[in-house]
Amino acid sequence: MTGCTKRSRRKSDAQIISIVGAGLVGGLLAIYLARRGYEVDVFESRSDSRVAASDNGRSINLAMSCRGVTALSDAGILPAVEKLMVPMRARAIHDEKGEVKYQAFGRRHDEYINAVKRTDLNELLLEEARKFPSIRWHFDTRLLHLDVSEKEAHFKRPDGSQFTHAYQRVIGADGAGSQVRASLQQQGLVSTSRVFISHGYKEIAISSASSNHLAREHLHLWPRESVVLLGNPNLDNSVTGSLFLPLKGENSVANLDNEPRIKAFFNKTFPDIAPMVPDVAGDFLNHPVGHMSTVKCSPWHHEDQCLLIGDAAHGLIPFFGQGMNCGFEDCRILNEFLDLYHDDWSRVMPAFYLARKPDTDAVSEMSTDNHHEIQTGIRDPRFNFKKQLEQHLMQRYPARYVSKHVLVMFSNMPYATALAHGRLQNTLLDRVCNQTTQLSDVDWLRVDELMREYDESLARLKRMPHGHLETTPAPTSWESA
Repeated sequence: MTGCTKRSRRKSDAQIISIVGAGLVGGLLAIYLARRGYEVDVFESRSDSRVAASDNGRSINLAMSCRGVTALSDAGILPAVEKLMVPMRARAIHDEKGEVKYQAFGRRHDEYINAVKRTDLNELLLEEARKFPSIRWHFDTRLLHLDVSEKEAHFKRPDGSQFTHAYQRVIGADGAGSQVRASLQQQGLVSTSRVFISHGYKEIAISSASSNHLAREHLHLWPRESVVLLGNPNLDNSVTGSLFLPLKGENSVANLDNEPRIKAFFNKTFPDIAPMVPDVAGDFLNHPVGHMSTVKCSPWHHEDQCLLIGDAAHGLIPFFGQGMNCGFEDCRILNEFLDLYHDDWSRVMPAFYLARKPDTDAVSEMSTDNHHEIQTGIRDPRFNFKKQLEQHLMQRYPARYVSKHVLVMFSNMPYATALAHGRLQNTLLDRVCNQTTQLSDVDWLRVDELMREYDESLARLKRMPHGHLETTPAPTSWESA
């Protein structure tokens, strides 16, 4: 390659891992591998966010749930991360009239998810990783191409100079737009797709004064037709808003192109929160558009030399709060396979892929479903009754009924299993809701009978091998009702 210099391989290459991407997953994975005794080279196209200005307005605030917490705990860094977290115990849904409905995330007060700023979390992971001298950082280094036949990664610096890094094993943790994945695809080694949705998002700052008017420790939602505003609480009592809207058409990113239009739109669409947004036009015009996509890839590895992980392997749209949690869970489960196979990567990589693929396909499906739920479902009285009923079922049958959302948010149950539970639960809820729309009118003797049928279907599901859980079970009269 013109302008490249070639580096000689080291004698101890078998213990060196190269990671492309120093984001959340790449940072946590580097810590896991360093704890195992590996030397780790981490390459990142962006500058070190701790010494350069961060890309403000580029990301949605994150929701940390059980899977992410478990992975951070196993890596030994949860106490440090907990200082960045703000509890979110329920949804607060603001309708057009200014009325607010609340939907708890968990079954009890101590079941909650946590808001955390992406930039703060990323910087903390880098600081924690700095404690390991075996991790070497290479910022401002953009991957151009991965040549798997030569085991060489070709990089470019900001000044235009290029260099070649000879690797033993490389892990692509470089996000939904992964250049590692693109290189594998170009060489015919993986099959992949990336599908963008027709909506984008803009980050909107909501004043800390809003804490006097908005319920604390809540995820706030303002659903409006094709537009949704989400508000995540911050440590300083301010709220980071993420405005989701179409990319084209009326009330879209393309249409809202000047200050008068933006202010008029916001005042009309969100009159209750508009006075608390100090510079909505400035935020909208100056912050970049966030694009959202679903990534699918098969397989995630090439032999035992290259592996994809996190969004590089299975990017999600952000409507179920599982992108980061799923990526962190990847790191934890990969570490468990390294334990299981005694760091034999020829066994670890295919086993990791086969184990995780059904689950990441399942959480992708659930993320798409939740997009519809947030956009239109929470404005539907029938949907809200089903949510109310589901909470009551969990209280009435605590050992027998645990909602899909609770299984995803507050357990480490495989996503595919949680999805299969959710399908049975939808059938149960529909059968109850077809008879009434009021909790006070529910025939609980009939529900007791339906619960016995639900228990039997759940027992059959549990007897199925894990590999079958990503497909819909053969319907019985109960399951197809």
